[in-house]
Amino acid sequence: MIDRFLNRWIDFVRDHIYVITILISISLIGLLFVQYNLIKLEIEIQKENFDDEIDDVLLDMHHRIEDDEEISNNLILLIGDKVPADKRDSLEKYMITEIREFTDSILTNRALDFLDYDFAFYQRYEDTIAFASASDAYQPDYQKYAIKAGWRIREAYGKGIFRFGLLFHNKSLYVVYQIFSILIITTLFILILLGSFFSTFMVLNRQKRISQFKNDFINNLTHELKTPIFASSILYKIIKEKRHDFSGKELDHYLSLLEKENHLLKNKVEKVLELTVLERENPGLKQDEINLHEIISQKAEIYRIIIQERGGELKSSLVAENPSIQGDPMHIGNIIDNLLDNAIKYSDKSPTIEISTQNQSKAIILTIKDNGIGVDSMDIPFIFDKFFRVSQGNLHQTKGFGLGLSYVKMITELHGGTIRLESKLGSGTAVILKFPIFEINKAQSNESKNSFS
Repeated sequence: MIDRFLNRWIDFVRDHIYVITILISISLIGLLFVQYNLIKLEIEIQKENFDDEIDDVLLDMHHRIEDDEEISNNLILLIGDKVPADKRDSLEKYMITEIREFTDSILTNRALDFLDYDFAFYQRYEDTIAFASASDAYQPDYQKYAIKAGWRIREAYGKGIFRFGLLFHNKSLYVVYQIFSILIITTLFILILLGSFFSTFMVLNRQKRISQFKNDFINNLTHELKTPIFASSILYKIIKEKRHDFSGKELDHYLSLLEKENHLLKNKVEKVLELTVLERENPGLKQDEINLHEIISQKAEIYRIIIQERGGELKSSLVAENPSIQGDPMHIGNIIDNLLDNAIKYSDKSPTIEISTQNQSKAIILTIKDNGIGVDSMDIPFIFDKFFRVSQGNLHQTKGFGLGLSYVKMITELHGGTIRLESKLGSGTAVILKFPIFEINKAQSNESKNSFS
């Protein structure tokens, strides 16, 4: 029962990926909203804690002023403007230093020494500053955190007239320090959650595309296999029944057609292999010594017939003195198949294709150049991506799944090679492959090591 439910749920998720995405998005937004309100609540709590802390600081300062007769008397002189003008500045500086010293010590004892502040003694009912550490003090700024100025000042000027206040320029740092760990952890988990969500969405979307692609691939492949199979069977029957009536030239013609259909059939089957290879991290390549010229010649012989039927020409210039590489002959052959097939397929006129090789240092350069429709410069950076297909202009009939060049790139790199594409829209394309040449001495050295191990 549970397995049936899970299978139905998995099928629903697979078939309704956008519905699931919307539900997850709503849940994420809801979680973010809840988290936002929780952090907002925590900020309010920390603001209240700050107010409580500063109330205690002010109370300590109040007692310190009351206990210090000198400070109280000097404040009485400054507040009442009873100091000669020539001595007021020096007394103000002295008092600012004294008050800051014990205020700093109180803040340090409470782990609040990071706070930047100013202080002021102000008259409550006349909105005036009597004495302040800042030259541009404004009385209302000091009212939030304020306390009585002390009993000596009260006796000198009356009850409740003067108060002592603090103005904090960076009190938000207190809140930040208190909730810093919460913010970091919350941010980290939100990023992980968002990253997981988008990753899951991309994986699900990719899996859906791959699943759809495989279904289309199998359906199209099944349909396309019918044509060469049917054509091959008809050609075989004709050759079998009328082989005695054919001239040598006619027999060669039908055998050539049969070979062409078999080649098409082979290409279709190899597409299945390419799809399998692209889905595996390690396709298990052979490591044989390969004569690249021999493989090119074998493939060229087959494709030359196809190109000539379209009124084109296949040119070859295999001048590399050392054409030996190490790798899997089947996959190397598939690379050349793909590139020649693309060169033919993406030609809007009689194809002229050039295959050339040359040695460069300890490498062999293989170039396959055509006179086809070319590739737009905007598409070149994505040309080797899986499932990517370039705009084909008027060649809408060209079939494909965007796998060929990604397969070519993967196999080339697994052979220690590199690949690049040079093209201009309307002026053809050149694909340049570079493989390390097979080093006999190195290979023999590896064999010797293996024999002793």
